[in-house]
Amino acid sequence: MVDEETPLTGGKVYGTKTMQFNIERIRLFGLVGAVLLLLVGTFVSTYAVVFPAKDNPSTFLEKLMGAPSDFDSEKTFIYQFFGFNHTCSMLDFNPSKTISALIIMLHIMPMDFFIICHYLRITSQTDPKYDNLKKVTKIFSPLQFAFMTYFFLVFVNSPDGVYGTQAGTNKFIAHYTPYMLWQLGMVMMAIQQCWYIALKDMIPLSWVTKEMMWTYCQMMMVMFVVYTVFCWAFIVGSPLWPTTSDHPVGQFFAKCMMFGWEILSIPIPAYFAYLESSDGNDTQFTFKELQ
Repeated sequence: MVDEETPLTGGKVYGTKTMQFNIERIRLFGLVGAVLLLLVGTFVSTYAVVFPAKDNPSTFLEKLMGAPSDFDSEKTFIYQFFGFNHTCSMLDFNPSKTISALIIMLHIMPMDFFIICHYLRITSQTDPKYDNLKKVTKIFSPLQFAFMTYFFLVFVNSPDGVYGTQAGTNKFIAHYTPYMLWQLGMVMMAIQQCWYIALKDMIPLSWVTKEMMWTYCQMMMVMFVVYTVFCWAFIVGSPLWPTTSDHPVGQFFAKCMMFGWEILSIPIPAYFAYLESSDGNDTQFTFKELQ
């Protein structure tokens, strides 16, 4: 019997498989993977990492029972460099680094798949109102795919050099650059997503306007620029403002920038992806051999 999965063409049987799903579920899974990465990395660093190295550290079970952690975050290169720790400091030392390098694939792989699907979703639109978005997507999506795919390099290049040396700074640059490009990719994704649902008139929250979404994109762009300039200013030896513990106001604003970026780039898109995943805007994929 012939059905939609076994069509006859020229006397030969070619397999066909049709899949229908909402690609926002893939983006949601990838963003949740990023949250899981931070949670697991923090747990492992707190209870299993020994840094700096020392004799007779407490065991994992002893720490679970209340023994103090053997991870001294104030001895990390990043803490000495900036005067405070970034969330990635909880992912930079083994065994946390190895476990995090495995978990990050739960972020990278779904996001790469989503980028491909979203590219196809946009470029397949026929309404002229999508023309400008299609032009931008043809530039943004390949860059996003590359930046997301190589995000794992943050674990290849650990910021564990000696503070105050050029070699240590070079190791930090090699660590920070993939993260910076990942941030840029997330800005591009935010622009594409907001633009798309605005054109589609499918904003998932009734009180959110197109102007509010554009403001969100502007905040992402400004935050990215300030964040990048802030980091590179430290790298070249000319900090924009002091952030050590004896400058609490400067440190406070630096931490607000760091955590503010993380909120803009992960929880907010994840919430929208969750809402959009149930809006009925499914995508259908058909796999069929042609010969």
